[in-house]
Amino acid sequence: MTYAIISCGKCKRQRMIDRSSSSSACPYCNNTETHKGIRVIFEDKDQNVVREVLTKVHPFKVQEKKRSGTDPDPLSTVVYRYEHCRDLQSRVKLLSRGLTDIYGTFTLEDIEKVDEKNAEKLLKTMLELCLVHEVKYGRYRA
Repeated sequence: MTYAIISCGKCKRQRMIDRSSSSSACPYCNNTETHKGIRVIFEDKDQNVVREVLTKVHPFKVQEKKRSGTDPDPLSTVVYRYEHCRDLQSRVKLLSRGLTDIYGTFTLEDIEKVDEKNAEKLLKTMLELCLVHEVKYGRYRA
């Protein structure tokens, strides 16, 4: 078997073909061409060599997709996850770890930003389950 690099007759992009087949379709424009009498740019018996030459001639460029919008506020992410937790224990674990990750040490006021009604109960539960400890007076850490 022999492999070759040719230019498509329609879109003019270079591509690799297997010379043992009589025709092939262009992967870019889907144009089918016969291999008989076609102009060969490069040819070799080793497919890897031909592929390497093709990538050196036309290197593949990976384009990074730009994210639409801005990065979410870390606190809003914690609030969203907190609201979607099913049971109290997973809520308290998520809240203690999330606030520690965001603030380092957090206060009762930080918990109130997530859940105003139950902030004191949540803090008490965190302390009872030993999920947080008091670093300084009124400052907690997971």
